[in-house]
Amino acid sequence: LESRINPNCAPQASLRRLPGIGYGRAEAIENFSKENNNRAFEDCDDLQKVKGIGPKTAADICEWLKFE
Repeated sequence: LESRINPNCAPQASLRRLPGIGYGRAEAIENFSKENNNRAFEDCDDLQKVKGIGPKTAADICEWLKFE
């Protein structure tokens, strides 16, 4: 778990290291999280609330994430 990141508080640079996540998606994840007081995501499915992230992308990055 130490190598996993929490999308609720991860900086864009960390998010961009995830497969399929570029600058635009990383920025969208970070902004969505900040708009929700860094508690936007409870599990991988919640990432689909972010524009540009669908079921496949959420599933592809799930193994690299932790939710606390």
